[in-house]
Amino acid sequence: MSAAVELERISLSLGAFALRDISFALDSGDIFVILGPSGAGKSVLLETIAGFYPPKSGTIKIGGRDVTSAPPEARRIGFMFQDYALFPHLTVAQNVQFARPNGDPAHSRDLLARLGLAALANRHPANLSGGEKQRVALTRALAMNPALFLFDEPLSALDAPTRDALRAELKSLLRQLGLPAIYVTHDQAEALVLADKMAILRDGELLQVGTPAEIFNAPASEFVANFVGIETVLKGETLAVSDGDARVALGSCEIHAAASRATRRVLVCIRPEDVALSRAPGAGSGARNRFDARVVEVAALAHLFKITLDCGFPLVAYITKQTYLELGIAPGARLTASVEAADVHLIPQE
Repeated sequence: MSAAVELERISLSLGAFALRDISFALDSGDIFVILGPSGAGKSVLLETIAGFYPPKSGTIKIGGRDVTSAPPEARRIGFMFQDYALFPHLTVAQNVQFARPNGDPAHSRDLLARLGLAALANRHPANLSGGEKQRVALTRALAMNPALFLFDEPLSALDAPTRDALRAELKSLLRQLGLPAIYVTHDQAEALVLADKMAILRDGELLQVGTPAEIFNAPASEFVANFVGIETVLKGETLAVSDGDARVALGSCEIHAAASRATRRVLVCIRPEDVALSRAPGAGSGARNRFDARVVEVAALAHLFKITLDCGFPLVAYITKQTYLELGIAPGARLTASVEAADVHLIPQE
């Protein structure tokens, strides 16, 4: 069975910017999140898939049909923009009906009711909240009977509670419809909540494609590691690999990683939430790494505390307020930092 959506080696030049050899495939119902910094080309990629820009090379297939040269209106794509793109002079019902001007108005009314917008049908966009506008934009996209949804950071302008609620609604609706969707964002939390598959885009190039767990826990490069929030990324040298355990030197210290093989030079990656802190004394070795640590800096985040440590090498941990208070953590405090070998990821450097 062919993929529901398939891009093969899509390249595009747009002024000084270029997309380079973009390839991926989605099955029906997949939510594919493209994560990347500003200027990475996320919106340009969506607009190329939608038909706004003709690619220099490569093919785009939707539902097994080659649409590389098809005009936007022939691609059956529902596109939700960051700025809603609603017509201010049309009512909610008219905005939805605009997607299918020759369609049955009853279908539009049914969609509005399904998304809880029936009572707003006669309002104009100026009289809607941000969350209501996004629901109208989604309803309009649904009215097109799309084969693919494209989402260009549609929740970025909303306040946090509204954004969280709409994100959950959107995922639930996409699950019900069973349609593929491509969603671009620079928000890591949003990517983790929504994605079945995801990719990291930088400077028009996909650096890594995989599941959220693969990308967040096993990044393929230093840029990806830094971008997905791995605060400890250190140069190391592999000393030995035996029975799935790699011993790696970090300066005068050693750390163990779960690995069946490793190059001599590696980057050692440790997510801050995988570091446990305690008052228990003693450093050791084995499957669980334990290090004598001195607290260098304490910073309060939204719901956690960021603890910067000196273990003979720099290490960052995230802990809860309860742990912070129980351990009485302050700069200069002596602790034991622990991390499982399975949570230490190695990136080959040669």
